[in-house]
Amino acid sequence: MKTKIYNYNKLAEEEITEKIVRVKAILVNSQNEILLGTSFGTPQFPGGHVKENEDLVKALKREIKEETGITLRGQYEPFYVIKYFLKDYQKRGNNRSVEIYYFKINTDSKYDVAKMNLDEYEQNGNFKLIYLPLDYVRKYLKINEKNNKINKIINREMNLALKNMP
Repeated sequence: MKTKIYNYNKLAEEEITEKIVRVKAILVNSQNEILLGTSFGTPQFPGGHVKENEDLVKALKREIKEETGITLRGQYEPFYVIKYFLKDYQKRGNNRSVEIYYFKINTDSKYDVAKMNLDEYEQNGNFKLIYLPLDYVRKYLKINEKNNKINKIINREMNLALKNMP
């Protein structure tokens, strides 16, 4: 699995006081379209946080069910991971590591709003799903980059995952 590490302050593992792990799915259908979510004006691949003592695949299946209503079956392997080591995260004195694992999933299952279980944050962000042609996704991300300052960071992550997608 390919890994991209951002560690500008050269933090060592033993200096990390908080660890966050996320999973993200690039859901591709037979029309070569990708399912994207948008929340608070930020495009994103469906996915989310891994709970304590939850393995990556179980978290992936749970998050995809919650955010799309799609039930994933089978085993999946991440193809790419981005890791951040963040010193004094949000000026609170903690050093945070963030790991984001990306999975490519080929599926023609359609999202189902009736089966989705969005959390309060996603509901407040007006979470929506859209299918976009794979060859248009990068342009779409660029167009939406000015909607929210975090979009530049998330777009960089999404573009790296797309570039490294098998």
